Amino acid sequence: MTQLPGQPFPPPPTMHGEPRPIVVRSSITRGAIGVMVGLLATVLIFGFGLVIGFGGGAAAVSGGMRLERSELRDGFGGQILVVPIEGGIDDAMARFVAECSREIDAGNRPDAIILRVDSGGGGVSPSDRIWKVVQDWQTKGIPVIASFGGTAASGGYYVACSCDQIVAEPTCITGSIGVIAQMFTLQGLTDKVGIAPMTIVATGSPRKDVANDMFRTWTDKDRAVVQGILDDAYATFTKRVLDGRAIQFSDLDDVQQVADGSVYTAQRALDAGLVDSIGYLEDAIATAESLAGLTAGAAAVSRLSRPAGLFDNPFGASAPSGGAALGQLGQRDLRDLAAELAQPRVMYQLHW
Repeated sequence: MTQLPGQPFPPPPTMHGEPRPIVVRSSITRGAIGVMVGLLATVLIFGFGLVIGFGGGAAAVSGGMRLERSELRDGFGGQILVVPIEGGIDDAMARFVAECSREIDAGNRPDAIILRVDSGGGGVSPSDRIWKVVQDWQTKGIPVIASFGGTAASGGYYVACSCDQIVAEPTCITGSIGVIAQMFTLQGLTDKVGIAPMTIVATGSPRKDVANDMFRTWTDKDRAVVQGILDDAYATFTKRVLDGRAIQFSDLDDVQQVADGSVYTAQRALDAGLVDSIGYLEDAIATAESLAGLTAGAAAVSRLSRPAGLFDNPFGASAPSGGAALGQLGQRDLRDLAAELAQPRVMYQLHW
């Protein structure tokens, strides 16, 4: 049989002269194989990236924190470093500032430091540790200027009160100098559900459960214990303000006139002596250049920051202890949570 160009071959005949039925068999073409291999490679590479990223995050927690440096402005006459204090002041924030200090000690010493604060405060101890780092910088002869963003209240003010100059943005909310403690008591709830928790202490430590038992209504003795802790923390706060703002305040009584927990706008804070001027980050940079003896507008400005973690929650919520979901809390998680709730949290925190 002659095959014409472009004409398909007819199906071969059967033994009876009838054409065989055409059977279509599915097969994987080379193109399909290539697509599958590509997809598999993508999955493997992504999975490898997750492992590497998680390992890097774990290393940052267990070892030194890897910092990121971004250039805010090029310059030819000096170096100004911006250290951000943004969000809640907790142990992680204090570790970040300590790591910034270690990088400075390693030889990356700037001519001046700007503490860029946008925080409503947080823990008493983390705030105090950051304050101590600022003191160390000043002891080494580095001018430190505070630049307040939208909020620099309570612990946010505490960390900056000893800075050489404080520049607050016009819309800043600051002040809130005071201490607050919050805790839970569950006696009403346990009574309703018929639970009778028992707390037993050693004979020699009868005050062990004072202000440390969430399953009963607090007594005056409980409140007195926490009140003493709050008063001591408040005394430390006002002493820090007096030492850092000695030009504006003559004694503790003078400080306590504005340190009653009140919140101030930028202008009111300026009038009260809590800040030195009103301006933006650019104004704080100009102040830093002046205090460091640099040519105006000539300094290079860079910013240190913590790299965002691969598994950070984009909505800012914290996972329960151990990373367990709420529906997967075990007995140990519940005990840890109960112990956490039972302890009064003494905070330098903005509270409306």
